[in-house]
Amino acid sequence: MIRSYTPDDESAMLSLWNTAGAAMGYAPAQLEDFRRLLTRHPNFSPAYTFVLEKKGTLLGFVNGCTGAGIPKGDIRGYLSCLILSAEADSDENTALLLSALENAFRKAGKTYCAVTFFNPIRLPWILPGTPGHQHNNTPGVATDLPLHDRMLSLGYRESTRECAMYRSLADYETPAWVEEKAGKMAEDGYHVERYDPDRHVGLEEMVAALDNAMWSEEIPAAGKSGMDLLVGLKGNVCAGFTGPVYPEKTGRGYFAGLGVAPRFEGHGLGTLLFYRLLEREKQAGAKYMSLFTGEDNHARFIYLNAGFRVVRTFGVMLKEL
Repeated sequence: MIRSYTPDDESAMLSLWNTAGAAMGYAPAQLEDFRRLLTRHPNFSPAYTFVLEKKGTLLGFVNGCTGAGIPKGDIRGYLSCLILSAEADSDENTALLLSALENAFRKAGKTYCAVTFFNPIRLPWILPGTPGHQHNNTPGVATDLPLHDRMLSLGYRESTRECAMYRSLADYETPAWVEEKAGKMAEDGYHVERYDPDRHVGLEEMVAALDNAMWSEEIPAAGKSGMDLLVGLKGNVCAGFTGPVYPEKTGRGYFAGLGVAPRFEGHGLGTLLFYRLLEREKQAGAKYMSLFTGEDNHARFIYLNAGFRVVRTFGVMLKEL
């Protein structure tokens, strides 16, 4: 039967996470981490968490979240994860759990169910072909999982695909051609530096021009707080950014994103920013970098040229309720 989550389910959910979830690629977790990531996350709610139970045994669960404080949370509910034990992993049980979550979103007045990076419940997974290295969230449903095709058959559509890319920093060295490029760019007044609010202007205006709500919240705040934020500059005017730079506990170099304001595009700042980011992350102690980019995003070629490789592909999913 399908029923709502209760706190008594937490232990069985953790067991499923570390077995069936690990088989899907999620990073195994201890109870404390599982609570931080999911069951005691500020956006976790029993109203959007359902379990599949048979004869007192928990065989699966689904979690989602929604709310006014989440991007597009006024109209969307977000699926965080759906995990089924090996013996219960079927089309039918997937449909039952999804239906329970979708109905809860409908009752809350939502018109869409989505799987995107806007979901604040960020669940880490293991990057395939690496020594246990993790990425800290998923932007969709991995295309290699049965869940992906099942969701398509249940009325979801892929709005886009995202590629997960990875590079070890152990052997990273900045290519000579990057330094040559930096020299030529400097002749035209373009360069990359750590952001200094006493010398650089236009950070907030540059980020606003990129029209990304998450960046608008994070990047100016990082600059004001003194974090190691790299900016692309035209003279002393902020034209682009990447960072902030720091290694996560997993050894991953943090990457909020990279952007160049439209009026400054075409001068090589995006490429130079990215290579400077790799330098600084390695200097800061990061062991590897991982990131997502759209399957059709031209920036993908910058990352490939820098030694990144695609390790997994995800479908960004959306269904009208």
